Amino acid sequence: MHEKLRGKTIYGFGDSLVCGHCMKIGMLDYVAKSNQMKFTKYAIDGATVIPGIAKKIPGVIFVPDIAAQIALASPEEPDFVCLDGMTNDAYPVVMEHYIGRISEGYDGGYDTTCFCGAFEKICYDLQKKYPSSRKFYICPHKMPSRDIAIQEKLHGLVKEMCGKWHISVIDMYEAGIIDTCEEELRMRYSYDNEGEQTGGDGTHLNEEGYRLWYAPAIEEALAEGCE
Repeated sequence: MHEKLRGKTIYGFGDSLVCGHCMKIGMLDYVAKSNQMKFTKYAIDGATVIPGIAKKIPGVIFVPDIAAQIALASPEEPDFVCLDGMTNDAYPVVMEHYIGRISEGYDGGYDTTCFCGAFEKICYDLQKKYPSSRKFYICPHKMPSRDIAIQEKLHGLVKEMCGKWHISVIDMYEAGIIDTCEEELRMRYSYDNEGEQTGGDGTHLNEEGYRLWYAPAIEEALAEGCE
């Protein structure tokens, strides 16, 4: 336990990696529980950065996007805001037609039909709604269930936009030890369906995976954010 984190409030936005998929245990649950934090989870399985992009991706379920989660969340400012988001946008149709570009401005009006504009709106909304909260974007780990070139592209854009908007990055993609493109790690630490614990496609980690690989990096970053 980090004493600096005890009793702090944290909101979690994003997709199933925060929500927790079938187990309902995501990347923030162990951190919040072990540090006796007050955790409110707004993330939704299947959530995208780009509103409505799921309608253009076969097999992807339409759910409220991340900006919609923020809009519906409590107006009370937490100590920490943590989010992920990228995995459900990492498809060829986005790479080919809906990347967009990073803007120069901070005044809103972003093109949310494209990845960059939609992500900047998320950043803008967080800064407007929670100006005093410490904000962290958690880059998802590298996974074999998405094209690596698309993951690389979106990861780079996200880091650049977080830099622009002064959102701290906890980079499990480059700096994290867990990489489920490695067969042994995928089989041991990921799962796909209800009742399973292992043998997944590398997207969703099991409880042990989040505890071992995500929790230490997140705890360290949040504790440093208290200083």
